[in-house]
Amino acid sequence: MPLVMREVARRELSYGWGFLIFKDPPDSVTTVFELSERMGIGRRPFIITVGDIVSRNFNVYGYTNVAIIDGRTRRGLKLEGLESEAEYACRNTPGTISPECYEAVAQAIKTTPPNGRSVVFVEGEEDLLSLVALRECLANKSWVIYGHWRGFLCAIPCILRYRKIAQVLLETGFEEK
Repeated sequence: MPLVMREVARRELSYGWGFLIFKDPPDSVTTVFELSERMGIGRRPFIITVGDIVSRNFNVYGYTNVAIIDGRTRRGLKLEGLESEAEYACRNTPGTISPECYEAVAQAIKTTPPNGRSVVFVEGEEDLLSLVALRECLANKSWVIYGHWRGFLCAIPCILRYRKIAQVLLETGFEEK
């Protein structure tokens, strides 16, 4: 059964999380890698991107280990040249997290090697899968990165605090239907 977002989660998720980066690429991408090094996560962390534009920018100006995309952008840009060793596909309706997509994201993160690349193709909406990525990410070794609808980049280090917030939101901000 899918997890359906409650109003409390909608309110909580309307704010940016982690480091809010108000720069255009390539500076936004470079900033994430600099922050990673300064935080002790390393210069080459495991990168999980959520969204087509963010995945495209990290692919062009850096790299992404796991890209979660739906093939649609508000700007009409195409995501090209995103090579991967593994691909996953799932369906996810807006405002929900389907079991199929939860599993696809978890598997992609679990099985992609540090220098590998995987893509999760979502038929529907991928936005809420950032919570799954944050819940399942490699602690102290990775980042979950997505573009906020207000135009800035959210870069969340995969540390215990953010993983716990994601877990609590998944448990209290959603209901099985």
